[in-house]
Amino acid sequence: MEDKKNILGLNKLKNKKITLRITSFIIAIFFLALIVIGNITLADGDYYFTAENNLTSQKAEVVKILDYGYEDSEALLLSCKLLNGKDKGKIIVAKQYTDSFLGESVRHASQGDKIYLGDTTTPEGDTEWFLYEYERFNGIIWLALVFALLLLIFGKHKGLTTILSIMYTIMTIFLVFLPAVLSGHNIYACAVSLCIFISVMCLLLIQGPTPKCFAASLGCFGGLFVISTITVFMSNILKITGVMSEESLFLLQMNNGHPIDLKAIVFASITIGAMGAVLDIAVDIVASLSELYRHNPDMSLSNTMKSGIIIGRDIVGSMSNTLILAYIGSSLSLMLLILVNTGSVAELLNSELIVVEILQALAGSIGILFTIPLTTLSYALIFRHLRNKSRPTRSA
Repeated sequence: MEDKKNILGLNKLKNKKITLRITSFIIAIFFLALIVIGNITLADGDYYFTAENNLTSQKAEVVKILDYGYEDSEALLLSCKLLNGKDKGKIIVAKQYTDSFLGESVRHASQGDKIYLGDTTTPEGDTEWFLYEYERFNGIIWLALVFALLLLIFGKHKGLTTILSIMYTIMTIFLVFLPAVLSGHNIYACAVSLCIFISVMCLLLIQGPTPKCFAASLGCFGGLFVISTITVFMSNILKITGVMSEESLFLLQMNNGHPIDLKAIVFASITIGAMGAVLDIAVDIVASLSELYRHNPDMSLSNTMKSGIIIGRDIVGSMSNTLILAYIGSSLSLMLLILVNTGSVAELLNSELIVVEILQALAGSIGILFTIPLTTLSYALIFRHLRNKSRPTRSA
C-alpha cells in the first residue's frame, strides 16, 4: 500500500514537471510572437545597422607593427590581414591615429590584435585604412556563456527560463522600444508599456501562471504607477528639459521635422531603470510570504500585512542604495567633470544632470516603498480568497 502511494506520488510529481515545461514553452512562444508583432507594428523603418551608417567595413588582424611615429606624426603604421569581405586574406597597410591630448590613455595596437578598420578615399582615388575599433565583443560573449552556464547549474529549469527572460528583455528594448521611439510613437506610452510587458513576461516565464505571479504583477503595476506619476509631476516642478549632454543635442537634431521629446526620454530612463528594482522587491515579498503561508496557512490579513511590511523593511534599505549607486555609477565621468568645473555647491546641486540623477533615485525608492504594501495586500487577498474557496462548505 505504501509502495503504491510512493509510485502515485512520483507519477504526480513527474506529471507536474511535464506540465510546467509545456506551460513554459507555450508562454515563451507567446511572448516571442508578441515581440515580433511589436517590431512589425511599431518599427516604421530601418534606423540602424544600415549601410550608410556603417563606419567599420573590415575586420582584420594586426600582423606586424611597421612604424611608430609614422612621418613624424603620432600615428602607428600597421600591417594587417583582412579577415572578412571579398578581399579576405589580403595584407594591407593601416594607420592608428593617436592624439597627444589623450596621452597614455590610448592603447597602441600590437601584433595579433583583432581590430576593425575604417577606410577613407584620397583625392587620387586610393583607399587609406585606419584602425576604427578593437574587437571586444567576443570577450563579452564568453562571459555571457559562463553566466548562462552558472544559471543552468544553480537554477536548472528556472535558470533556463531566466535566460529566456533576459533575452526577451533585450529583444524587446532593441527590436520594439527603440524603433518605436525613433518612429515617432509616444515615448511615455511606450515606456510604460515596455515596463508592464517586461514585468509580466519575466514573472510568467520564471514563476508560471500562478497566484504568486498575479500578486507580484499587481505590486509591480502599483510601483510603476507611483514612479511614473512622481516623474511626470516633478519634471514639471524641476523644469526638466532633457538637454543634459552632447548625446541629448544629437538626439534633438536627428529629425528637425519631428524632434525627439527629451523630457520623455528622461521619463523613460527613470521608469525603465527603476522597474528592475520594483520587480525584484515584489518577487522577494511574494516568495517570503508564500513560505510563511506554507507553514501557517491560517494567517489573518492583518498578520500577513505586518509580516510583509517587516520583510520589506529589511529589503528596502539595500534596494534604495542599489538604485542610487547604479545611477551614480552610470554617469560617474560626467559628474566628475561637472564637479571640477563647477564654481559652487549651489551651482552643482542645481545642474540638470545632477537633479535628474537625484530624481531617478528618489522616484525609484518611493516606488519601492509603495510596492511593498501593495504586493503584500494583493498576495493576502488572493490567497485568502483561494483558501476560503478550497475549504469545504459546512451543511446546516
